[in-house]
Amino acid sequence: MSRFLPKTILRWVSISFLGLIFVLTTNSMLRADEEETASPAPAADEQLPSDDLAAGKIIYEKRCISCHGDEGDGDGPAAIRFQPKPRSFKKAEFKYRSTPRDMLPTDDDLFSAVTHGLPGTGMPDWADVLNEKKRRQVIKYIKTFSPKWQELSGSLPTVTVGEPIPSSEESIKKGREQFELLGCIGCHGNQGRGDGPLALVLKNHRNDPVFPRNLNKNWLFRGGGEAKDIYMRVNTGLNGTPMPSFADKLDNEKSWHLANYVRSLSPKQGKPDRGSLIKSHRVEGTLPTDPDDPLWEGAQQSWLPMLGQISFRKRLFTPTVTDITVKSLFNDNEIGFLLVWDDRSMSKAKPAKKKRPERFSDKVAIQFPEKLEPGGMKKPYFIMGDEKLGVNLWYWNAEENQIVESNSRGILNEEVFQDASDVSGKGYYKDGQYRVVMKRTFETVDKEKDIQFKIGEFFPIAFHAMDGTNGENKTQRAITPWYFVFMEPEIDKTVYFYPPVVVVAVFGLEILLQKILKKMHKESD
Repeated sequence: MSRFLPKTILRWVSISFLGLIFVLTTNSMLRADEEETASPAPAADEQLPSDDLAAGKIIYEKRCISCHGDEGDGDGPAAIRFQPKPRSFKKAEFKYRSTPRDMLPTDDDLFSAVTHGLPGTGMPDWADVLNEKKRRQVIKYIKTFSPKWQELSGSLPTVTVGEPIPSSEESIKKGREQFELLGCIGCHGNQGRGDGPLALVLKNHRNDPVFPRNLNKNWLFRGGGEAKDIYMRVNTGLNGTPMPSFADKLDNEKSWHLANYVRSLSPKQGKPDRGSLIKSHRVEGTLPTDPDDPLWEGAQQSWLPMLGQISFRKRLFTPTVTDITVKSLFNDNEIGFLLVWDDRSMSKAKPAKKKRPERFSDKVAIQFPEKLEPGGMKKPYFIMGDEKLGVNLWYWNAEENQIVESNSRGILNEEVFQDASDVSGKGYYKDGQYRVVMKRTFETVDKEKDIQFKIGEFFPIAFHAMDGTNGENKTQRAITPWYFVFMEPEIDKTVYFYPPVVVVAVFGLEILLQKILKKMHKESD
């Protein structure tokens, strides 16, 4: 333990220092490039006309045209990279409104979308880039794309959020009853993960595929993730999508019960905390291969966001797996991992047809360096290694419920070993979620190609996921950067023995010293 602690401190001080430099550098670059509210505006923006419409046009052409297009039809050059596609201002069908179904939004609705953006889409928030006046100006220009705005007479009616009903077990239970009665399961699935029987066949007004929201991830709700926002959505519906308004079926009480139920499906604090260290928990006996084994409940959970692989062709700009949770256990000679992630369907490999692209099996992978470099700081490139430093990957394939290994020195230079894996485990799919266990002994015969684990050391680890229904395979995959997994060594029980012994010894010496001093004082008298 005494030898391990200094190394650990040095490693984490180094990691923290490098991370701080990266964050400060990135923030300063972003602020220098985009911030206009806290510092003087760029020269180009200082020349904006006094006329709001003309100023809005300039802002639109500078900030919005690449996604929403010249004519505002959602067909800009960047539109192909997004799912869902950018909004068509020509059709004026806006999803997130405070107005009834099939009606235009209010200016405040549009202002909210421009200000806060739409999480989980390509639409960013503009609050730090455009001041309020400029956001109002670009909204005025956006409304010129559709004649519906000119045809509008009078003010728009709005849906009012009624007197709140606090969330409680009783309210959540009643909300679940409404969830079933209204047929929400057909699209959103039994547990609200967007995996209902209709999930893969829904279309929007442009005949593009549209997918039900995963109600377990309120941080990705585009109209807001709190109960009051959900209340509004179920009473307004989403224009241009199959999501109807339930205003004619729900009174205030039922609306709040349904909203409280949907909100209860996500974590209380909203978005889970992201950590950079996966702490592996020691257990006695054999590591479980069953994802539902009670032993996993005692392990610490790490939530890791995922992004599409966009560095190498073929790229993935629209991954459907947005995050993965990881738990780890170890015993005297094995380490194991429980991976959990949401997927709206269980995919099986199918050849392409006229109206359907090729599908692949769902997969997940754990990635390690082939070797742990001295100090543990030098790592291979996080996307499947590089020419100098290779990686070892453990793949689980959903269709065969099988694990294979591969070694890679770059995403286009991978060798898969079908029948020679030292990794064991299994997984299953239920209610829109995969749960998979993979485990392996600390050491293997092939010390050149397999990472060799040691208790008390930090090991780089990364994760990949592929949704076969989304056409993900090979280079097209959701990925994470490198994190670390750590098997904490067992604390030497003597550390609990020596402190009280030292205290007692010091106390005893103090008493003895007092007696000696008293005796000396008497003799001197």
